[in-house]
Amino acid sequence: MASIKTVNSNYQLKESDFIGLRRNDLSSSPNCSSEFHIRFIVSHDFAELTLVGKYVALSPDDIVMVSSAQPINIINRGAPVKLSVFSERLHAPTPLNLVVVGDNPMVHDLMNAGERTLRFIVYRQLRNQITQRYFDLLTELERQDLQDVFIDYQREMTVGLLMTELLRHHEERISITDSYFPGKNIRHVNADTQSGMIFTYLVAHNADATLKETACYFGYDKNYFSRLCRRLFNKSFSEQLTFIRIELAKRMLAFSNKRIEQIAAELGYKNNSSFFTAFKREVAITPNDYREQHGYRLAHQHINDN
Repeated sequence: MASIKTVNSNYQLKESDFIGLRRNDLSSSPNCSSEFHIRFIVSHDFAELTLVGKYVALSPDDIVMVSSAQPINIINRGAPVKLSVFSERLHAPTPLNLVVVGDNPMVHDLMNAGERTLRFIVYRQLRNQITQRYFDLLTELERQDLQDVFIDYQREMTVGLLMTELLRHHEERISITDSYFPGKNIRHVNADTQSGMIFTYLVAHNADATLKETACYFGYDKNYFSRLCRRLFNKSFSEQLTFIRIELAKRMLAFSNKRIEQIAAELGYKNNSSFFTAFKREVAITPNDYREQHGYRLAHQHINDN
């Protein structure tokens, strides 16, 4: 089902907010294996979420695809935040299977995570009309009587079509840095999920991760793991870690009022000078200039002050 939440301050999305999830949906009924649930959070404003302790900053039209209805904290320090929340159910097997999974095994692995394992994928800047119209159509269909098999069939087909649109050009749309794929068993999963799991680990340990310790965590020799990172990311381990630190820095500069020296320390830089040098090398402008250009809170505060 679809619902719209306007968040004025801190709020926690609970299982009941995903109103399409009835208690018997999560039961061990004989039909449970033939269904899976998928949740979407659509941001219409700038928003900050905390999912399993992971900070995720969202811009308008960003979408979070979530595998579980576990509680999700929303932090809002600015203007009221408007979110659309969808809980959808698909049946399997179905002709939609190949279409829904498409060529993105990350989505397949997210669907297989199970109701009690929280994983999520963040899609950035989905401003295209097709995605929004599918969500609008879902909202309209779910105002109807879903006991009507024809309406429910249209709803399920619309979810499948929405998934195909999210999968189209997914390499450009998915923010692996922000997505969350916990775990360490990467030997027998696809390359997309390997990337997601390594990203998740490096984001969580960005301040002190080393090649040796990261390789050990995933059960690899450091030389083999170094080659694996090069194959997955087309970067060396250290280059990938720097990329993640700078991406996190950009989000903190844009979405928080933390002092720059505090950001540098949290990201593992020993001093401001090394942080400024790394940031300007990757982004071509200084952290101060980036915050001035992209800091939505500061801009919002300036508008309010006037």
